[in-house]
Amino acid sequence: MTYTIAFVGNPNVGKSAWINALAKADFKVGNWAGVTVEKKEAHVVWGNETYHLIDLPGTHSLEEGVNEEGITGSYLRQNKVDLLVNVLDATNLAANLYLTLCLRELQIPMLVLFSFIDEVENMNMHIDTLAISRRLALDCLEVSVLHKQDYKRVRKAICQMVQKPVVYEPLLQGETEKCYVSMFNYLQAVLPQFSLAALHRILCGYMENDRLAYKQLESFSINMEQLQSMRKGIDKLVWLKERYQAIHGLMYYVSGDEQGHYAKTRKLDRIFLHPIWGLVLFLLFFTTLLFLIFQLATPWNDFIAYLVEVISRYAYVGLSFLPNFWRDALLKGVVAGVGGVLSFLPLMLCLYFFLAFLEESGYMARISFLMDRIMRCFHLSGKSFVALMLGFGCNVPAIYATKAMDSEQQKKLTALLVPFMSCGARLPLYALFASAFFTNKGGIMIVTMYALGICMALLLALLFSKSKVFASRAMVIGELPLYRIPRFSVVWQKVKKEVMEYIKKAVGIVSLAMLVMWGLAYFPNGNMASGYIAQGAKAVQPFFEPLGFGNRWESIAALPGGIIAKETIVGWYEQLLQAQKPQTYELSFQEDIKGIVKEAKKAFYKSFLFFLPQEEERENTISVSMLWQDRHAKLRAFCFMVYVLFSMPCIMSLQAMWHVYGWRLTLFSIGLMLFVPYVSTLFIFQLFRLLL
Repeated sequence: MTYTIAFVGNPNVGKSAWINALAKADFKVGNWAGVTVEKKEAHVVWGNETYHLIDLPGTHSLEEGVNEEGITGSYLRQNKVDLLVNVLDATNLAANLYLTLCLRELQIPMLVLFSFIDEVENMNMHIDTLAISRRLALDCLEVSVLHKQDYKRVRKAICQMVQKPVVYEPLLQGETEKCYVSMFNYLQAVLPQFSLAALHRILCGYMENDRLAYKQLESFSINMEQLQSMRKGIDKLVWLKERYQAIHGLMYYVSGDEQGHYAKTRKLDRIFLHPIWGLVLFLLFFTTLLFLIFQLATPWNDFIAYLVEVISRYAYVGLSFLPNFWRDALLKGVVAGVGGVLSFLPLMLCLYFFLAFLEESGYMARISFLMDRIMRCFHLSGKSFVALMLGFGCNVPAIYATKAMDSEQQKKLTALLVPFMSCGARLPLYALFASAFFTNKGGIMIVTMYALGICMALLLALLFSKSKVFASRAMVIGELPLYRIPRFSVVWQKVKKEVMEYIKKAVGIVSLAMLVMWGLAYFPNGNMASGYIAQGAKAVQPFFEPLGFGNRWESIAALPGGIIAKETIVGWYEQLLQAQKPQTYELSFQEDIKGIVKEAKKAFYKSFLFFLPQEEERENTISVSMLWQDRHAKLRAFCFMVYVLFSMPCIMSLQAMWHVYGWRLTLFSIGLMLFVPYVSTLFIFQLFRLLL
């Protein structure tokens, strides 16, 4: 038999960590139907029984709403759940017990886990767990996910309590309790066929003005006017007040210096949440963080790309029995596509690691809080800012990061704006054109590209926020967790999950796209300069000519490859403008091993020691300065950079958009990033052409 065990709790209380521990990381990740909230579940076999563990979204209540509250409440009310595992942050019980009281009213067997109990001990707090257990009529365990011996205790408790018959009476007092008892006795008299638990569940829902409970009572032919008169004016606010009074009573069983619990956190927050110095420190910190990510990851990206190149040479010789066409299709199409994805793994690994580190430490929540006031001016939130900043590294994780936001409208709006952030893949193109056309002002031009992307995103945010699809007036109320030293095991599990999802979802579609693009460039005669892409570029050249760069078909032909990866634009120019060197496939295993060691050494120097010996540096021999040599050459080059900045992101970003938000928003994003680059580039070129 299969039992459904639902893990429920406030955000950031460690539900996922407990499922990960109990299921030994054998869980599946997906999305709840119709929304972007993540869904985690696992199946485990204990003894002769199968247990379906499901991680419900973190929430503070069960009220109807969007995303977390709506999903958790609807799931528990509409599905058969054999046991609830309510995970509480024992360092902050007052904020966590409200959800516990709401869950009791559902009359589902429940096990309560006081997690982070090791931190409670470090704070010199004491929780009378037995007294709280008796008051709530619930089994409560003091546990820590860091203690493996607690895994067996939790597993044993789940097996013992599953499908255990329960009756949980609401914790009331005074006139409210008398009123509730009289109403309960009335329902019990007119509905004798119902169990005590079912009557409590319906009546608690009625007292909270739940529409479903009201309809149920009407369907039972209950005299609603008589029931309302027995209620004696006790409304939802009084019912909520009773819950908070019950929580206040339960907190008598928690002793210790309540003010001292958060003393260190408050001291740090005086610095990190300061309206001025907090922003300064954040900008310094985030700039340093982005520098470290690229400093650590980029050299290893190049190293993996070199490995793929070596493997391709051996594969080319190994596949010599195949016709040249099929060899090129496999290597330049499939292998090149997979290699392009794998070469970004170090970057993704670093991004996910630092993201998980910031989240576990508690600083990520403070970044959102710090930037929320500024972003509200543009109808966004602090969490939107975090996602947009991640877009400077890579648009793919930035789009996935929008799933952590609260409002469905703001999730979609932020995801729509992420591709306007100048990702690291565009940087090689900026560097190439800046060095070719703006020799003494290259740095300024690169910074200008980043600034233009930010300005366009904020402008579109103001514009789209007026639409019903993206407009959101939801007040986001967040909780700032304690500062914690991140646990490596938890961080690593998050990183591993995200990286595996990235590989799984990206490799297939990128490989297919690379194969298609290669075929379009190869046919009809195997010459890139006269392939279908080149022919198409020449055909649409009049359409792009008003943009400045369109007078050269080579630049137009470079754009489709940017959909696969922006770096391919540089590669396209390199192939077209440099003298073609004959490819040789003479293999030397010994020399290749030396080359791999040499590249690994170079990656180590550049990523960890922040320098590269002068004799090891490679000079960039690519030159595009011959493309335009008239008096508007710099303007044409600038317009091409702007067009690439605003144009469609890579196929992996589009795939991430489709996976998280569906085909409608993806198509809208594609249309937007076809319209914006054309109009903006047309405006820039035609305006400054007259002024210069």
